[in-house]
Amino acid sequence: MPHRIVLVGTIVVFALSTVLLADPPTLSIQQQATLDIFQGFPTGVIVSVTVDCGDPAPTEFQLEVAVRQGDLAGTNFGEFFAATGGRQVVTTEVFGPFFAAGDAIASATLVCGPLTEGIELGTRIKVTE
Repeated sequence: MPHRIVLVGTIVVFALSTVLLADPPTLSIQQQATLDIFQGFPTGVIVSVTVDCGDPAPTEFQLEVAVRQGDLAGTNFGEFFAATGGRQVVTTEVFGPFFAAGDAIASATLVCGPLTEGIELGTRIKVTE
């Protein structure tokens, strides 16, 4: 009986160490963003985000990005992207006709499969034309 307990304990420790060694999902907002202008009027900000859902990667992920400039804020309303199974850079438009070139704050939430896997809050970005 004591050998079974040791064996079960060894299996549990091995299984947990395998889970702990899996690549964790990552999320990083790039510091440079671009003002999107349509017919002379701003419509939003194009933001690039580096994501990796880890291994095993789902077939798609959801990324919600919000940008605040002064007292005004906008969001991309949670856009879905195809996952490549590794690190990838995606761009999304955060809607808002009030954005201008200058400093802003961005936050992002990454959902890989059924779980929220990454959150980045309060990243300073520079919006350029």
